[in-house]
Amino acid sequence: MELMMSEQKKILIADDEEDITWAVSRSLLNSGLDLDVTCVNSGDQAYDLIREEAFQLVVSDIRMPGRNGLEVIREARRLHPDVKIIIMSAYGSQDMMERAESLGSFFYIEKPFDIGHLKRLILEALGVQKHGFDGRIEKAGIRKLVELNCTTKSNTSLSVSQREQKGVIYFRNGDVVHAECGNLKGERAFFNILNWNRGTFRIHCHETPEARTISRDWQVLLHQRLTP
Repeated sequence: MELMMSEQKKILIADDEEDITWAVSRSLLNSGLDLDVTCVNSGDQAYDLIREEAFQLVVSDIRMPGRNGLEVIREARRLHPDVKIIIMSAYGSQDMMERAESLGSFFYIEKPFDIGHLKRLILEALGVQKHGFDGRIEKAGIRKLVELNCTTKSNTSLSVSQREQKGVIYFRNGDVVHAECGNLKGERAFFNILNWNRGTFRIHCHETPEARTISRDWQVLLHQRLTP
């Protein structure tokens, strides 16, 4: 993981669930980076703060007491066009995702989510983690990595290595759209990679394939074996 930071970054986290704001802020402040994290639990509080201070990143829930998250980020964008936005929501829909994208959201993440994964998205949005992240494949395996990329509506590629084998899975707005593994492409490559239970992985941000070879829903893919 590559971390770079030249000045303090100001982050506003808005969510009416205090356990979420507490957990996210604690995780960020324990990262050892120079971060100024402010947490609020209503849309009105967030709206007032962004009119008083300039934040590099706003992480906001959609449904909160007072103004909703879309109103908050719309005002943040109006006052500070360069602000990065991450939207959280327990009410995911294609319409909501499109509305979030129209307001320039950097990521859209559906609840429930892993706090560590949101932390990585925050660091990437701030530019202190510019080249994705990597690690070893553990018990959760490839399936968990696929699920994380899909539920966060990511535009990424997941490169996986197991001994001499290498494969890559591409995601577009949270959909699995393409996979390659040796001479295999599409679903056959995807299912081959999905069966690996050890090795290493790396996630590359904002990468798209030249063509789409997979159209089935990712949840169907994860629960269905490829038929001959």
